[in-house]
Amino acid sequence: MGRDEVVRELDPDWTEGTESPERIREEVSQALRQDPPRIPSRFFYDERGARLFEEITALEEYYLTDAEVEILRTRTQEVADTVGVGARIVEYGSGSGEKTWILLDGLHRPAAYIPIDVARAQLVEHSAQVRERFPKLQVIPIAGDYTRLTQLPRAAGSSGAALAFFPGSTVGNLEPGAAVSFLATVAQQTGVGAYLLIGVDLAKDPTVLERAYNDAKGVTAQFNLNILSHLNRRIGSNFQVDGFRHRAIWNEERSRIEMHLVSLKHQTIQLGPVGTGVEPLVLTPDESVVTEHSYKYEVADFQDLAREAGYIPVSHWTDSRDFFSVHLLEVDSSNLNGRDGG
Repeated sequence: MGRDEVVRELDPDWTEGTESPERIREEVSQALRQDPPRIPSRFFYDERGARLFEEITALEEYYLTDAEVEILRTRTQEVADTVGVGARIVEYGSGSGEKTWILLDGLHRPAAYIPIDVARAQLVEHSAQVRERFPKLQVIPIAGDYTRLTQLPRAAGSSGAALAFFPGSTVGNLEPGAAVSFLATVAQQTGVGAYLLIGVDLAKDPTVLERAYNDAKGVTAQFNLNILSHLNRRIGSNFQVDGFRHRAIWNEERSRIEMHLVSLKHQTIQLGPVGTGVEPLVLTPDESVVTEHSYKYEVADFQDLAREAGYIPVSHWTDSRDFFSVHLLEVDSSNLNGRDGG
């Protein structure tokens, strides 16, 4: 069996690489006509975008990865003792899986691993590496957008607790209300008795935050601009990458980093070939398009959000500089209406 054949696909109408241009064009058109204009951040992650993000995580300015790895290396034993033997791990947005190794090495005889990611090529490679390193572990990779997952596959022989793993502070890229909704969905998917291990970036000195999103090598800028190249390829738009510049700023009032693409000139953007019927977008000089919000939390504020989503805080830890936090949460069964996860 080829390595590609062992990857489950979500709805083929929107799985990475096969989602219809018409559907993407409609989504992007609606987002760009908001005030301010936006591009959904899910379009960061084509193959090049995934590689660029891996480069970002290794940058000196990007503290998040080192801080989270420090916590996982020192606290995974506590996670393992709480979750118990034979866990089924579900990783939402597995990427290259650097942190996954720490978790799988530290847990007590995990029974199954279900990585979910939109970057299919990277998912295939990562899953093959996991199978090679853990030959007794059932690996069920799923290619697609995890925010649209409706049900988890059942893992044969997995009688332990489910452990959802959501590292990297990706939850911060969701608006707070959307974060509550998504985490509540994860609770429903994983079911009674499940846990969630989640990384959450903390509010801190704005100088540290802005350096992390404006690195000296310009890798984050390349990552941000690549979203335009991705859309050009997928929907036939005519974004001129050199007609925009990257900008990332700290919004103190909203406690978030905002990433923008700023138009360098007056320009008219066609969102597809002539005849598609989509109205062009006109941008003026210095007008910006929002590509990402990254919320930073206080520990107590995130715990309140988790409770609203249907979790009970079990433990939380921070790194040695108090830059980052990792939370272990348990699904509050009283909020699941008696339903078990898939």
